[in-house]
Amino acid sequence: MIARLSAIVRADFLLRFRRVSTAVVFLLLGAFAYVWLPPASSGRTLIQMNGHRAIYNSGAVGLGTASLGMMFVGLFGYYFISNTVRRDLHTRCGVIIASTPMRSLEYLTGKFLGNVVFLVTFLGGFMLVSLAMQVVRAEATLEPLVFLRQYLLLTPSIITLVSAVAVLFESIPRLAGKFGDVLYFFLYLGLFGLVVSNEATGGRVPWTRYLDFTGFGFMIHQLQHTLHTNEVSIGSSTFDPSLPVIIFPGLSMTRDWLAPRIAATFLPLALLPVAALFFHRFDPVKAGTGAGKTNRRWLGKLQNLIKPIARPFTALLSAPARGRSFFFAIWRDAALTFTILPVTLLAFVGISVATISAPRLSALPVIVAVVAVIISDVATRDVRAGTLPNLYAFPRLRENFVAWKFASAFFLSVILCLIPLLISSLTARVPSLLSGIFFLAATSTLLGVLTRNSKTFIVAFLSFWYLVVNDKGTSPLLDFAGFNRVATMQTAFLYTLLGSVALVCAHFTHRLRLAR
Repeated sequence: MIARLSAIVRADFLLRFRRVSTAVVFLLLGAFAYVWLPPASSGRTLIQMNGHRAIYNSGAVGLGTASLGMMFVGLFGYYFISNTVRRDLHTRCGVIIASTPMRSLEYLTGKFLGNVVFLVTFLGGFMLVSLAMQVVRAEATLEPLVFLRQYLLLTPSIITLVSAVAVLFESIPRLAGKFGDVLYFFLYLGLFGLVVSNEATGGRVPWTRYLDFTGFGFMIHQLQHTLHTNEVSIGSSTFDPSLPVIIFPGLSMTRDWLAPRIAATFLPLALLPVAALFFHRFDPVKAGTGAGKTNRRWLGKLQNLIKPIARPFTALLSAPARGRSFFFAIWRDAALTFTILPVTLLAFVGISVATISAPRLSALPVIVAVVAVIISDVATRDVRAGTLPNLYAFPRLRENFVAWKFASAFFLSVILCLIPLLISSLTARVPSLLSGIFFLAATSTLLGVLTRNSKTFIVAFLSFWYLVVNDKGTSPLLDFAGFNRVATMQTAFLYTLLGSVALVCAHFTHRLRLAR
């Protein structure tokens, strides 16, 4: 069994680290370490407490970079590793695996361990870069064991959680797609909010510590008791240079947190038997790749109910696109979404009803989120379906693929937001909403062309969306679609400009790919 598990882990490790995207992400994360540790002369610091700057010793740098690492793994790690079972399904390797005596739990355990090894290697490399940054800043003696202790105290629980949830969601067909991607994002935020709010109020509910998978609850509690204050900022923060520096020794394990940290690390392992219970074992019907998939999945059943209504609606939308011009090709591709995903019609009706019934466009954040998820795979669905070579045979589509996909996503967004646009046209919010739609369509096209995966745009958008919603109008430049009713014409111009830059980058990326 150990040999089989090792083979699975090794194969996943090699496949992932041979990708250019893995190297790019690692370089970006290393660049964040540089930004995260600004020099004191810049007026910013890694850890600030009541205006005091924490000196760059191993405890402070280890804590600050470990917190960035666990946040990266928790928020983005899932989207990097949640395709390992699907890859075996699409490459038909799963059919060979299913014909062997290997048990489902054994296979999923191998995938889980492969996820763990990948994330540990990723964080290990980031830790080494952070160690180097402490040497560069040269403010205190390097203590590798103190540095390592910060990572060991904070990151194991989030690594096991992300690895186990990725395997679980991939084993359940209805959670293996967009729905699972969105669900995980809010699951992470829910766990994060639960433990942070509890520790911020003095830890009134002790059992929540056993659910501190993110590690932030433990970190907040330890900082409160080590520094004896709630005024702590981690990240590139301003400080008062006239105040003396403080020496932070780093986090240490305490008796009251020992059991919760161990439990939070090993509790996610209970998800593996659940995953094995639902695992399709590459059965084309259960996995959703066979002819009977729409009769076995709740989404397929819902789509079958909507199809009789969606077909006339799609035909009505496609009616103007009778010619062979480039514009008609754009319009047909936008209307095609209602055929591929009939539930889009349900979203259109829901958006319209929510807009009419909700006062002052209060449902706009949810509406824009729904639209973004729907258009996320417009630029990638042809790659996934294997129809890209056929499309390139059509005149002008090959060279103008980026413009075609962007315009398709933009027109689809306008159709879905037709009622919100009509209502906002009576106010000054229509430029913000239009620029927001333009920005979403452009960035989804750019990230789709770059990664050929809709997950990249989904996680990037949801992270930005969460930031904008929680900003609550404090920063007008963040109000990209007029959520908080503080967007100005400068805001609309900014996101139109950013969208235009994204389109230019996507176009040149596509041309370089064609030239190879």
